[in-house]
This record gives sequence, structure tokens and C-alpha cells, in this order.
Amino acid sequence: MRKKRLTKRLLLHFSVTLILFALIMGSVFSWLFTHYNQHVHEEETMQRALTLAAAIPVMKDSHQFLAAAEDEPAVEESSGRMRHGHHGRMVHSSERGNGTAQREMDWCRQQYSVQDTGGREANQQAGEFLQQLDSLAQGKVWLVAEKSRTILAYGENTGEERGQLPAPVNEMLQQVLAGQTAVSHDFGALLDTPSVTVGAPIKDKDDRVIGAVLIHRPLEDLQNTINGGLRLLAISVLLAMVLAGVLAVLLVRRFIRPLYRMQHVSRAYAQGNYGERTGIRQQDEIGMLAADIDVLGGKLAQAEQERAELSRQRQEFLAAVSHELRTPLTVLRGTLELLFSGLVTQKAERQKYLQQVMSNLSALERLVGDLLELTRLRNTGFSVGKEPLNLCDAFEDAVEQMRPAAAKKNLQLRVDFVEPLPIQGDYGRLRQLMLILLDNAVKFSHDGGEILIQGRRQGENWQVMVEDHGCGIEPAELPHIFDRFKTNRNRNEQGTGLGLTIAREIASRHEMEITCESELSKGTRFIIKGDFSLVNPE
Repeated sequence: MRKKRLTKRLLLHFSVTLILFALIMGSVFSWLFTHYNQHVHEEETMQRALTLAAAIPVMKDSHQFLAAAEDEPAVEESSGRMRHGHHGRMVHSSERGNGTAQREMDWCRQQYSVQDTGGREANQQAGEFLQQLDSLAQGKVWLVAEKSRTILAYGENTGEERGQLPAPVNEMLQQVLAGQTAVSHDFGALLDTPSVTVGAPIKDKDDRVIGAVLIHRPLEDLQNTINGGLRLLAISVLLAMVLAGVLAVLLVRRFIRPLYRMQHVSRAYAQGNYGERTGIRQQDEIGMLAADIDVLGGKLAQAEQERAELSRQRQEFLAAVSHELRTPLTVLRGTLELLFSGLVTQKAERQKYLQQVMSNLSALERLVGDLLELTRLRNTGFSVGKEPLNLCDAFEDAVEQMRPAAAKKNLQLRVDFVEPLPIQGDYGRLRQLMLILLDNAVKFSHDGGEILIQGRRQGENWQVMVEDHGCGIEPAELPHIFDRFKTNRNRNEQGTGLGLTIAREIASRHEMEITCESELSKGTRFIIKGDFSLVNPE
């Protein structure tokens, strides 16, 4: 279960993100969709109102509904019913005295029907006219006469209502009658249903406002449209979330697969199988991590090879050291046993054996010293102290130190340094390097020969050469002369096999390069090369 934890977390995060995105986008879309539909609904209704307001003045019989009402006395019929004036407003006989004042304060709302119960032709004509307006506007229309303060509408329940309108409604009517268009949602109480109302002024040929047309459109149709759109949105969101969920699962699996591969490779490395590789080639962070793991595998494989080689060299070194130590120790033991046995009684013979003991002890001392020196030079924590010096001085000092040994073989040491070679280095170690090369040259040179020590500057580089004319080195031995204990015992019976190895370590510590050229029976040339830019701070 633990190995699936990341997959579950990614799926959970994807799911939460998708749900939040759906909720936010759904809410924003719902709000925008609702307001957009309301705006379109109002704009469309307003356009119809403006069209009707422009068309009503030229319509047949419209003038009689919009003309200003004269203050005619209302005539009572024998039945006691009230009659209609020519403007469509009904005035009760009790209002004769204060009709003008009442007209200033109240509105009269009159509804007409095609089927007039009283059988009046005028009412039927008005109902047909208003019904026609309703069909043109695709909503309920109120026709407002400005001067008579009369509201005419088509409806099944005919009759009139008087009184003051609600303040928001009255304000809208005043705004429209002042020549402006208006939109309101405050007519719901008068119409007994939520609706949006738009109003447009009706003007005569002289551009004077003579009335207003109000169109009421119920919000039920708009709400049904909005609900239908929101249902489609909900279905679309659900389908999108299902599809996104499937894609999320596929993406998570594709994202996790390289991680599983890298885990497999890491475990292979932990088990020592450094040849395993991820094989992932992606131009992203995962690809970068996989590439680093592959590089790590290559370095681990290289380190393993170096470790194996180091182990092999260590074994060879231990075997060589054991062999090098065993020979003088065996001779020492045999000689001392012979001396202690009492078999050697003559003084001269005992002196010869004691001299042999001293010679083997000196060889052991040199071998142990060289081993300690090589160990120090190869230790990464061992630092060589460097200071400004002239390389020629260190090498000439070594030459002077070797002159007595060269004189025993009648060898001439010729030094040819044209100019100083200023570098940063350890004077004692550099002198030791030259002593090792001169010691080899003296050992393998023929009596009466010459050894040349030459130094030259070559631009930013310099070169020092030690050349003898001795027996030379066999081609098969030449590539291994700087390895430990690779000395040919037939040629160098007194050597420890570590001198040239120490010389190479000293050169490496000073960022120098030492090479060897040799021809059998003609001589050997050791060349030391350096770069002033590396070893000289100036």
C-alpha cells in the first residue's frame, strides 16, 4: 500500500483541483450567463418598446387613446352605471367637484377586453387595439396617456382602478414621460408576477411627449431559459470532470512510471549492479534526475573498476613488498645463524659476514624509507609546501651532490641552463626528483661517459632534460618504468624499484609531466615539462 501513496495523493490533488475549478468556473459562468440573459432580455424588450413607441402615433385610432382628456361631466345612465369618456377614462359623478385635483395626484388604470360585457363598440375597439399591441410586443403592454394620467391595458377583467402608484413605479413613469427610456423590476406587485418592465416615450410629429408605452415581460420565461442553460452547464461540467478524471489517471500513471524505473535502477546500484540504466529521455525535471542517476551509475561503475584495480595493485604491492623484504631478511637470518653457530672462527671471515649484514640492513633501510616516502606523497592529505624559487638552483644543487658518485665511474656531469626558471615549488622535493634521475643515469652509464642536464624556456612552458649514454631500456620495460617494483634486477641490483615512482609523484605534486625516451645500448633521456602559468603565480 505504501508504494501507491504518491499515486493516490496525485489523484486526490487532481480531483480536488478539478472540483474547485468546476465550482469556480460554474459559479462565474452562472453569474455571467444570468446577467447576460437578463441584459439581452431587457435590450430586446427595450427595442420592442422603442419600435412600438415610434409606430403607435401613426396607428389607426391611437390618437383617441393618447389625446388629453377634457373635463367633461360624466353622464349617468338610468341604470346607475358610469360611462366612458372619449379618452377611455371613467369619471364618477361624485368626482365632478374635485376632478382636476384628483387628476393631479392619482393615476387611473383601465383594462379593456375584446368581448365587452356592456356591448359597447368603443370598449371592444380599444380592446382589439391593445390586444394588437400585446401581440406585437410579445408581452403585456400598458399605454399611458400623459395629460389624462390614464393607463390603458388589455385584460380579461375589465374595469378601472384609481389611486397613487408605488413610488418606484411612479418615478419610472415620470422618467419616461420626461422623454427618457427606463427599465424597472418594481411592477411585480401590480402584475401579481415577477417581471421586467421597460418604458419608452411616445412623441407626436412635433417631437413632444404625448404618452408612454410600457412592456412587461414575465421573468418566468427568462428563468426557464437560464435554468435550461445551467442544466446544460452542469451536464457539461460532469462529463468534463469524468473525462478529466480518466485523463488524470493516465497522466498520473505516465508520471509515476519513470519514478518506478528510477527506483528499480537505484536498488540495482545498491546491490552492486552498476551497469543498469534508466533509459529515460525526457526534457523536464524527471529527465534531468534520470540523467543524473545514469551519470551516477557510470561514476559508480568507474569507481568500482578503480577500486578493483586499486585492490589488485594493493595485492601486487603487498606481494612485491613481501618479496623485497623477504630476500634481505633471509640473507640476514642465514648470516646471523652462521655467525651464532660458531662455525666461523676466523676474524677476517667473520668480518666479511658482518659486512654482508650491514649491506642488507642498509638495503632494508632504503626500502622502508622509500615506502614511507611514497606513502606520504600518495596521501591526499599530505601537502607539499611551495614557495618562489629558481628551478635551476635546486637541480644544480642535486648535480653537485651527485658529483662524487659520478667521479667513481669517471663520468662527467654537464649542466646547461641558459636562463633562470622561476616557479612555485618545494626546493627539497625538486632536488630529490633530480637526484633520483641522476642516480639512475650514473648507475646505467658506462665508465668515462657523459651525463647532460639541460634546461630551456619555451614561451609559457619550460623543459629540463637528463640524458645519459648508457645501456638504455628494453622497449618492453619502457612503459612500466614508473610503476612500483618494476626495476629489472639484472640491471639494478642495488635499487628498490620505487625511485622513479617517487619521482613521478613529486612531479605530479608540482603539476609537472615527466616522460622517458630510451634506445637500447644507446642511452636514456628523461624529460620534465612544466607550465609557468600553472606553477608561477606571476
